[in-house]
Amino acid sequence: MMKRYLLIVSMLFCALFAGAQSNIVQELEREVSGEGRVVVNQPAKLAALMGSANGKPARVEGYRVMVYSGNNSAQARNEANNMARFMRENFPGAGVYVVFESPVRSCLYGDYRTREEAEAVMYRLKGTKKFKEISVKRCVINLPY
Repeated sequence: MMKRYLLIVSMLFCALFAGAQSNIVQELEREVSGEGRVVVNQPAKLAALMGSANGKPARVEGYRVMVYSGNNSAQARNEANNMARFMRENFPGAGVYVVFESPVRSCLYGDYRTREEAEAVMYRLKGTKKFKEISVKRCVINLPY
């Protein structure tokens, strides 16, 4: 009984501590009069993994599933937007992005750190038989908070 109580208290403490800290580096580098100064030197990739203080998700290299790709035309734009709407309605829970990289407009689904995660989702989507072409694309993704 005592072990269970200690486990619950420690879990609550960790949850409170994690929720209270926005960015530990900023907290360490905060200047307080009468105290010493801490400077943290870190690579930019590490800072990106930790997220930013402005509440936006961190952006890192990863993978997304390309569910639509078309040439540079009004029809391709409409089809990409229709596919994005379809994905949001039928496959909620992951980000949907309509991207234009001249001359191609595409609709991308999800934010995955590894190719294996993206491929697992791709094969699951392929199994629905609702997509003409579907593939995995390496790109900059948004990390969840």
